Amino acid sequence: MIARLVGPTIWLVEGCPQPVAFFLGRAVYLFYVDESGDPHGWESQDNFVLGGVAVHEGQVRRLCAELDAVQKAFFPGIAVPFEFHAQRIHSGKDRFRAMSQERRTELLNTAYDVIARAGFPNLVGFISAIHVSAVTSPHQALSDCLGDICQRFNTFLVRQYSAGHPDKGLLIMDESGREPRVRELMAEFDQRGTRWGYLGNIIDVPYFADSKHTRPLQLADLLAFAASRYFSSNDDTFLQRVLGRIDRRGPTGDRVGLKHLIGADHHCSCMAIH
Repeated sequence: MIARLVGPTIWLVEGCPQPVAFFLGRAVYLFYVDESGDPHGWESQDNFVLGGVAVHEGQVRRLCAELDAVQKAFFPGIAVPFEFHAQRIHSGKDRFRAMSQERRTELLNTAYDVIARAGFPNLVGFISAIHVSAVTSPHQALSDCLGDICQRFNTFLVRQYSAGHPDKGLLIMDESGREPRVRELMAEFDQRGTRWGYLGNIIDVPYFADSKHTRPLQLADLLAFAASRYFSSNDDTFLQRVLGRIDRRGPTGDRVGLKHLIGADHHCSCMAIH
């Protein structure tokens, strides 16, 4: 049952945890974004990270089913879905506290394989991180990081258009308590663009969901955690597993979906674009 119309093409459907898009002759990418770190937490971190997975609308159910299958394989006695939160798995917290480190690593690797197996353009990954050297305030850190990852997603959609696929995108973020600020920023980006250009292919307002109930947001969390481990601890163990899903300009082009924002005087030799 369709509950109500939101704008010209986005519908909220009763019983569905996320918006459903209907376009005539067009596909929609749902852009799930989660964070690692805190834009206010510079006393204890050097990087704030946003990780995003752009999922073709036709692939959402399949990816959810794949993560459900991972849960069934590792927790066959638990039928109710629960959240795969990368940091909690890695640290052995909550549901994962009784698992050995080896078993938790196996679980993470199996979950990352869900991302790694998703072929282009069914799932496309994006990572934007900002280093403390580029930060002047928490608001600026969130603004620059969010603007950057949205711009990279928009650029992917522009390339899709040039290839004959006039796709559009919808932003869906994990609930973090920063919803009002994110809405303000996205409204500003819509009116004036980001530092890097306009977001003409990201439609409507941002939507927010609880990652406990939304499997694709858990994929975004996995990506953000992998990036955080790399930027903060120089550990690319998990990032390497999903590097093939990061957006790039052509099969052998630059990996434009991976960006590290740094200060003018900061030297960084990481694999990201600066």
